[in-house]
Amino acid sequence: MSVQTSAPVTPVFAGSAEHAAMTSLMSEPEAPVSGAPVYSPQAGALLLALTFISPKPPKEPRKK
Repeated sequence: MSVQTSAPVTPVFAGSAEHAAMTSLMSEPEAPVSGAPVYSPQAGALLLALTFISPKPPKEPRKK
């Protein structure tokens, strides 16, 4: 029967330079802003206002 022994583990303390380097490696960069359309509630009011302002389509002339 074999017995495994491990060496005692001692903590390693990093300095501020190592901490900054490790943080920059581990942090995920922000995703780029996509070009997808974004919901804007003001756009609905603008489209509704343009609908009321727009001229009405011409009517067919009446036959006499």
